[in-house]
Amino acid sequence: MQDSRKTRTRILFGIVGLILGGGMLLYLVPQSPGTGEASPETVATVGDQAISASEIRQQLSEISQRGQIPKQFQSIYAQQILNQLVFEKAIEYEAKRLGIHVSDEERAQRIRQYLPTAYNGDSFIGYDRYSAEVQARFQMPVAKFEDLVAQGLLMDKFRKLVTDGISASPEELQQEFRYRNEKVKLDYTYIKP
Repeated sequence: MQDSRKTRTRILFGIVGLILGGGMLLYLVPQSPGTGEASPETVATVGDQAISASEIRQQLSEISQRGQIPKQFQSIYAQQILNQLVFEKAIEYEAKRLGIHVSDEERAQRIRQYLPTAYNGDSFIGYDRYSAEVQARFQMPVAKFEDLVAQGLLMDKFRKLVTDGISASPEELQQEFRYRNEKVKLDYTYIKP
């Protein structure tokens, strides 16, 4: 009698577990936009932008070319690359939502800071020489270099937007310093009346 009750309980828990597992599987499997089917290449999605496994593999191979990565650390590097890509896409998504963008003039000024030899006075040295200098100095194509410069500017603008509202007057700083650092030493003696 007791064994049949245990068996029924186990079967009931098994059915509930299957239903919950199936529901979670259907709900949590990533879907490619518009098709309703799971995309085997998509690792994460931020807004309308997908991060693919090939992007992670490409960046992992670029890191491997610069220095040998032990086999046991490749998964750790891949996770860090994924986290970085998600962070970058989230910043881009939020910047787009807030209307923050990088103009071509801002990007050109930042490139001038990174690569002053790309300009002879105020005139541009030419795309061929510029491309050769970018390749020699940064070991990447011009398009990728300019995208990275634009991403850096976007992150700077976003960081500035977040931190501009934070300010403290000198009096507030002095008061907080005193609050944290001044101590009172109190000696007392109890006298019975």
